[in-house]
Amino acid sequence: MKTKELTKVTCYHCGDPCVDEHRVHDGKDFCCNGCMVVYDLLNEAGLCDYYALEEKPGVKQRSAIDEQRTELFELPEVRERIVEFSEEGITRARFHVPQMHCSSCIWLLENLNRIEPNVLRSRVSFTNKELTITFRETNFPLPKLVALLRRIGYGPQLTASSGTDKQALVPRMLYIRLGVAGFIFGNTMLLSFPEYLGADTEAGLKSGFQWLIVLFSFPVVFFLSTDFFRSAWAGIRTKQVNIDQPIALGIVALWSRSLWEVIASVGPGYFDSLAGLLFFLLIGRWYQAYTYKALRFDRALEDFLPLLVLRKTATGEVAVRVADLIPGDRIMIRDQELVPVDAILCEGTGHIDNSFITGEPQPSRKQFGDTIKAGGRQRGAAIELEVLRTFNDSRLKKLWEEQSSLQDRPAMPKLIDTVARRFTIGVLLVAVGAGLFWWGKDPAQVWLVVTAVLIVACPCALALSMPFAYGHTIRLMGKRGLFLRDIEVVERMAHADTVVFDKTGTLTAREAHEVVWVNDALVVALVLSDDEKALVKSLARNSTHPLSAVLFKEIKGEIVDVIDVEEHVGQGIAGNVNGIPVRIGSAAFCGGKELPRGNGDAHVHITLGGVHRGYYVIRKRARSGIVNAVHELRKTMRVALLTGDASVDAELTHAFANATVVTSCTPVDKGQAIIAEQQNGHRVVMVGDGLNDAGALAQSDVGITVTETTAALTPASDAIMDANALEQLPHFLLMARRARRIVIASLIISLCYNITGVAFAISGQLTPLFAAILMPLSSVTVVAFVSVAVWLGARR
Repeated sequence: MKTKELTKVTCYHCGDPCVDEHRVHDGKDFCCNGCMVVYDLLNEAGLCDYYALEEKPGVKQRSAIDEQRTELFELPEVRERIVEFSEEGITRARFHVPQMHCSSCIWLLENLNRIEPNVLRSRVSFTNKELTITFRETNFPLPKLVALLRRIGYGPQLTASSGTDKQALVPRMLYIRLGVAGFIFGNTMLLSFPEYLGADTEAGLKSGFQWLIVLFSFPVVFFLSTDFFRSAWAGIRTKQVNIDQPIALGIVALWSRSLWEVIASVGPGYFDSLAGLLFFLLIGRWYQAYTYKALRFDRALEDFLPLLVLRKTATGEVAVRVADLIPGDRIMIRDQELVPVDAILCEGTGHIDNSFITGEPQPSRKQFGDTIKAGGRQRGAAIELEVLRTFNDSRLKKLWEEQSSLQDRPAMPKLIDTVARRFTIGVLLVAVGAGLFWWGKDPAQVWLVVTAVLIVACPCALALSMPFAYGHTIRLMGKRGLFLRDIEVVERMAHADTVVFDKTGTLTAREAHEVVWVNDALVVALVLSDDEKALVKSLARNSTHPLSAVLFKEIKGEIVDVIDVEEHVGQGIAGNVNGIPVRIGSAAFCGGKELPRGNGDAHVHITLGGVHRGYYVIRKRARSGIVNAVHELRKTMRVALLTGDASVDAELTHAFANATVVTSCTPVDKGQAIIAEQQNGHRVVMVGDGLNDAGALAQSDVGITVTETTAALTPASDAIMDANALEQLPHFLLMARRARRIVIASLIISLCYNITGVAFAISGQLTPLFAAILMPLSSVTVVAFVSVAVWLGARR
């Protein structure tokens, strides 16, 4: 490493000019020791692909946003804010990292495990500027993790919400700027009245008014415009074009021209237009901020997430929404069910799989009195918990959203940046052309025309149309019983052409139409005794499978404690009840013989003490309205049915006539069937209960989990649907297609507005002030059109 003489070069890491200091290391230029250290760190970890993703992607080390001292993160109150989970040496923490600004930042932050082996997983929420890290705290304490983040330029902040608090809809400083802008605009207009009216004013008084107006212009440019200038300069530094550059250029041009006119005594300038311009620009910013924030605020899980849990009451167990739980409630969590709230174990032994939280599949053993965090999944016999806290919507929601594939994030910012970049380049070229034209025709008009073109043409409405249309669609779907993970799911639903259904627990009702016991011919006893039924009922209680739920409900008897519960996906459940091994499931799983079935019949075999005793014949009907829903879907889409049963009842057979119906499917077969459809060019929506079809849900383009009296949230699914809303599936898919058409229509409206506005600006018929008024009006128009169109589309 050597230091050489000051030259006009830029830093290889952050892109800043090497002015105060210039270091050369490994044949590359750096502006400070901090950037050089980060480069070495990335180079040693084999992460220099980071620099190939985007030119100069790093964060400047000396001028990074103010960060709290590392020691602060050792304080208990700070730790409580940022740590979401900590158990057996594995900790999950959520940080606010405002420095992330591009895809390179995301790539680097999600590859921290290649820099530090004790980091197990890291996930970014780009829109919220949040970073969630799961790490081995026994080997790598929290302060060391914070120090690592600071070393690479992403030191976390504590000033913003680091947990689950809802952020304010609009930043406070924006309100302050808006108030100042309104005050200056009003006073500038008032002082300009004599000029407007052409009144004879004493020369000294007129000059005093003019210079007072000039004085008012300084806070307009150096306070109200700072966000526009900062964004424009950041784009120039990184050689990126953004939507604020033409606005900043227009502000500078208008202010410079006005200042020159007053100093040269050739005119009053356009300071009133400048003040009005900033006032209406800030109104547009306020509306855009309010729209985006309100859209996120409106997606509270507790409002409509169809996630249920069994709550114990004096009369038994009742399925309730997790949002209705209060501290002190007793809830029962069965095998494979999610713990929806922080709770204390009161009965049973917990084998909690925290992979949903940490990514580590190793179950953690819990005993009486232990605390279990929301997001853990029970593996084994049912347990009873006492609720500690109410349902925390953002924690569970964020856990679910983090399961989305990496390529989906941040698709929306990339799309907006692409649109804005191309649009802005076009606007700058048009402004230059208009300026050259008017320079030859009427030089006095050049400044007004160029400024009007730069201001009136803004892609803000273009950027708003897609997130608002899809976000509004998500909200309306949620109120009807379908909760989508994010707006990308709406886009994929709109492109889908095939719907694949699982049968048991999805198309069939949870309640049985008829349950009949059939004895094994080799066993002397004709029926199960009451004590034997109690064994079956007790084991069935521990399973979330629809057929187990039927047996639990239909069989009478006392509940007995069960140990060593193991549920085998697609086969059955086994456990030890009162010292007797019990199995419930398929013929192969229970050692029975597979016998012919009637249409729609399900055979649930029973083995007690190693002896196959017989099986229950369970006849179930299709859900109300599902047959009509399938007929409606077949008008516009392909449908298919996958089932583990050997046959399908007559009602569903008729609904799926001439469609693909595959029986005796294993979970692996279902996943392979989805792959086959996709290889044939189809985009598939998979609808299942998440028990025997988790792989198929993960493989599909859109996976929808149907929930009914369970907390079996499937991380791989893109959507959760209330079972009662299943008959509305054709309407949901139609809403997604309509939302996409609405986005296209709103883009056309926005484009027409911009073309018309630019045409009037070029012709000299549009002043910068009126252009600034039109700018927020375009956003209001697009949002109003989208809101009304989506609402009307949902009603039809």
